[in-house]
Amino acid sequence: MRISLALCCIMTFFLMPVTATYATSNAAPGDWITMGGTNGPAPDYSLYYYKLMQVNADSNRYSGIYEVNISADANYFNMQGTYRIRVDKFEKTPGRFDGLEIKCISGNPGAATFYVYNNALWVRANFQWGLVTYRTVGEFGQGTPLNSYPYNQTTTTPTGYLTTTASSGVKCDFDNNKFYPLSYEDVYGNVTVSGKLGAGTVPAYALHTAARGNTGGAAAYLWGEYYGVGIGTQNGSASTYSFTVINNAAADATATVPGGTTPLFCVRGDGNVGIGTFVPQAKLAVNGDLVAKKVRVTQAGWADFVFHPDYQLPGLQQVEEYITLHRHLPDIPAAAEVEKEGLDVAEMSKKMMQKIEELTLYIILQDKKINELTKEVKAQAKGNAQL
Repeated sequence: MRISLALCCIMTFFLMPVTATYATSNAAPGDWITMGGTNGPAPDYSLYYYKLMQVNADSNRYSGIYEVNISADANYFNMQGTYRIRVDKFEKTPGRFDGLEIKCISGNPGAATFYVYNNALWVRANFQWGLVTYRTVGEFGQGTPLNSYPYNQTTTTPTGYLTTTASSGVKCDFDNNKFYPLSYEDVYGNVTVSGKLGAGTVPAYALHTAARGNTGGAAAYLWGEYYGVGIGTQNGSASTYSFTVINNAAADATATVPGGTTPLFCVRGDGNVGIGTFVPQAKLAVNGDLVAKKVRVTQAGWADFVFHPDYQLPGLQQVEEYITLHRHLPDIPAAAEVEKEGLDVAEMSKKMMQKIEELTLYIILQDKKINELTKEVKAQAKGNAQL
């Protein structure tokens, strides 16, 4: 009976929301100080919001470093997180901070949510059944931004904040009212780069790599076991590009180099592909020679209509008159038109086949006439011989 009662007491202790707080008067620098539990008591176990920092005096000048730890339900590895906070203030800046930085240094970046004001910082655990604690790493200057017990503890969500973060961390420039999300690694090891990523160079683009002297290997190599590289753009048009390759490019991809760049390959937002050109006017535009072992062109209809009984084969005299007037065959584009519009290979193959079939009919007709004339000549010769 005593064992069962003891076990019951232990179970009750771990299931109760933690709301204990500790006095800070006897805490030394670096000691962890408990702000309170992550959540309130039954029946709803609502998560608590705490005001960790605030401008306590306009005359304060400091650059302080602090850490906040969220130790929620220890039964789950992804509910814990430790954050480092740096806050700066100039004594001649009234009513606000000058700079603030929040970054997860251990555990899950999503273990807490921070609400940033230019004169205060609130924090809330994102999980229940644990403690919210903090400690001072170092305070340099006069004064402190730390709030005091009970830290404005509330279950009401703060309003009017300038920015909030529940994962990435943030750098705050209150002098210019700008906020920059930070790169972070989540609890599963996935890394998210919030800004620009550079390899071998200071990045000017979301992903910017530069390799100098790489005569024995590629500048970048991407490998996928089942799928390769995926490139996506949003609502691309003829004036935008999903993919481009250029030669004689500047190392920073921003400046014009002597001799100019050479277009090698591009895929535009409208689906047109260019080789040797950045302005493809078709699904595939090649500015140069095209060499292939085999080319298959689909064609709707063919020139066999020439052999249909109803086809009216033009007379040779009619063809001659057309050539004399236009200087090209009927149904065949003129040289000036080809130079201006180019040549439709499939359509031209069809027209050439039409002319070949017409020539075949002309040859057949000529052969019949020759045979008839041959018979007439032989008959006339035979008659003369009988005389």
